[in-house]
Amino acid sequence: MQTQHQVLKRGGLYWDRDLVPREVFDERFRAVQSALAASGDDAWLIYGDAQGYGDVAFVSHFLPRLRSVLILVVKDAPPTLLANVGLRDIPASKTLTWFEDLRPFSRLPQEAVKLVRERGLEKAKLGLVGTRQALPIAEWDAIGSALPGVTWNTRDEAFRKLRMQKDAAELAAIARAAEAAQTGLQTAAHVLRVGTTVRRASALVDKAMRLCAAEDIRILIASGPQCGIALRPPDDRRLEAGDAVMLFIAVEVQRHWAETAQTYVLGTPSPELRAIASKAAGAVDAMQNGLRPHTAVTLLAGAAEKALGDPALLQSARSYGFGHGIGLDQEEPPPIERTSFETVAASTAFALHVVVHRDGLGAASGRTVAVRGNGAEALTQASVLIELPDNTNGEV
Repeated sequence: MQTQHQVLKRGGLYWDRDLVPREVFDERFRAVQSALAASGDDAWLIYGDAQGYGDVAFVSHFLPRLRSVLILVVKDAPPTLLANVGLRDIPASKTLTWFEDLRPFSRLPQEAVKLVRERGLEKAKLGLVGTRQALPIAEWDAIGSALPGVTWNTRDEAFRKLRMQKDAAELAAIARAAEAAQTGLQTAAHVLRVGTTVRRASALVDKAMRLCAAEDIRILIASGPQCGIALRPPDDRRLEAGDAVMLFIAVEVQRHWAETAQTYVLGTPSPELRAIASKAAGAVDAMQNGLRPHTAVTLLAGAAEKALGDPALLQSARSYGFGHGIGLDQEEPPPIERTSFETVAASTAFALHVVVHRDGLGAASGRTVAVRGNGAEALTQASVLIELPDNTNGEV
């Protein structure tokens, strides 16, 4: 469940080496080089951008603030990273990664071709990771036409297998992001007041999470009559007594994401709203209770649907989806849906969410969970429904 992607990353852009130690990348890089050797390729090109940087960050911890990045990995030499930054930005960029060979580019095709030729790979077998999803077709055409002797192979699935199971550092970083998301929920309980605008309240929630070193934040919200229709980006609607507020938060800290969702009410909720909120929270509980290593993902969707029961609630919940894997990307495989043929990995994380609408009312419930051992641990906590004071006049 995504909303508008920010053009520029801003916030806690640094490398917390206590949270994600340098040694983590030695092990990951060895795994990448082993997979490269097993593929029969001579080298891999790993592409990402500010929106989809997970593959790049997995091996480098580098985070593109604005545009794109390309990594060249070979079997028996250090990697090279091409970043869309200026030459004077290289020293600062190097603080984000363990890579020593970090080079700027303004036009990716020219620098990528130059790098391939420099390494003597003009007639090599090169594997591609992340290019199909994000690399502009014009740039790909320029690279391919300049290297007619290269044999190109798509290696997204091989790289995905390397990322399926989260190591301890990745789970710890997701937990840190979950702490920031929890701060967002707690802040919302203080700033959602009668008379304030949704935009102002959302900005204060955003600020609180930025103070937790968030690198990126996505907020979807609905208030009052909107709750019966859909979540949306923050607007200038002024909150009124008796309003329900549905809040969804996704936050990125140290390259890793967490999500959560909560329903609030400014005053005393009606029995109908309580019932809907209880159904949404119960469906999330049902999914978490079923999350175990090697469980079929389709069973999680089935558990959520059974807990909801009501056809109207099911229809709206399905339109948002029931969740997905989460980590270095906000949305990772597998999606939680009836048609999934995948199983839960032994060490991973999921974002679970249920958003429902019925008869002009709505509720949202969600949390991020880590799958460890033989079960799932909640990294964010949300109540069924949070009742807030309705007697505040004017903006807070």
